[in-house]
Amino acid sequence: MAKKPVKTKDMEWNKVGEIYLLVDKETKKTFTLDPISFLIWVQCDGNSTVDEIVDLFSVNGNRDIVKSAIESVLEKLENNGLIKWVEG
Repeated sequence: MAKKPVKTKDMEWNKVGEIYLLVDKETKKTFTLDPISFLIWVQCDGNSTVDEIVDLFSVNGNRDIVKSAIESVLEKLENNGLIKWVEG
């Protein structure tokens, strides 16, 4: 079974200019995400595999490049405590 990314908690968010500001309702800690990272974070529902997320963003045979970029974003999200991995 594939591991699936899931948000560690629901957060309030706002778009401020070209960035997205996530706010942890409990700790009031804030995180800033660029638009692509935000869209990837939104897809982290615990049901979608990395490959399924990659499929959403891939067009015209650019899958390998997109997968590499998404894996990098997921690693950053995990390192910042915004997602964790669950067994699917």
